Amino acid sequence: MRPSPIVICAVLAAGLAAEGRSDEPVTAAAPLAAAEPEKAPAPAKPGPASKNAAIVLHQGIPRVVFLGQPLTEFVAAFPSASKTAYAGQSDVVRLQVTAEGISALAMGLTPATMTIESIGFNFAGEYEGVKTSTRRTTEGIGSGSTVNDLLGIYGRPAETSPESRHGMMSPQKTPDPNGPVRYLYRSTDATITTYFVVEGSLVTRMAMSRPAAVERWILKRPVPIPPGARPGPEHPPAQPGRP
Repeated sequence: MRPSPIVICAVLAAGLAAEGRSDEPVTAAAPLAAAEPEKAPAPAKPGPASKNAAIVLHQGIPRVVFLGQPLTEFVAAFPSASKTAYAGQSDVVRLQVTAEGISALAMGLTPATMTIESIGFNFAGEYEGVKTSTRRTTEGIGSGSTVNDLLGIYGRPAETSPESRHGMMSPQKTPDPNGPVRYLYRSTDATITTYFVVEGSLVTRMAMSRPAAVERWILKRPVPIPPGARPGPEHPPAQPGRP
């Protein structure tokens, strides 16, 4: 908004009449004091995100919890979140906001440099101590949604697989044909995957992550070293006994 121009008001002297001219000078009224420019209002500070803000596919919840979010920012937003080392690793932290149905994994060399690289939302009952989330995706998938809703909105997934085949720290079991199934979708650039777990006909939870971060920090696969660079904290060499 542009400041209003300074307005100066003055009374101009009237011309003398052609007939019966007066010798008395015409006195002009004193000019009014200049008005002060209007001050532009200070920009409004963004308010806290709604507790029911929608989940954006392949991103998370803007301004609440999202992929790439610094761990320090997440903790500031959810000071009551539980924090535990994932599988005893010092570079992966498991986070849970039980009352809001949110779980996440932060990864990095130190807490100050860790970022959120995996986010999960629970839509049915209680899962690993996390309650049912009231949030839904921007397209409407959430608690009570069915597999038909899922397919009608997002279409055919990139792949499906039994839930029992996943979980790097769990022993692999023979898939139960009637067990939970993951419906996986990839971002257009294939850098992010999001899957929905379907049990029976209901969508029970969803999770999204950046596969490159999972491979680096959890699977401990070596990061490609740029030409001329030396192995270091950002490019750790392969560890014996690791894939």
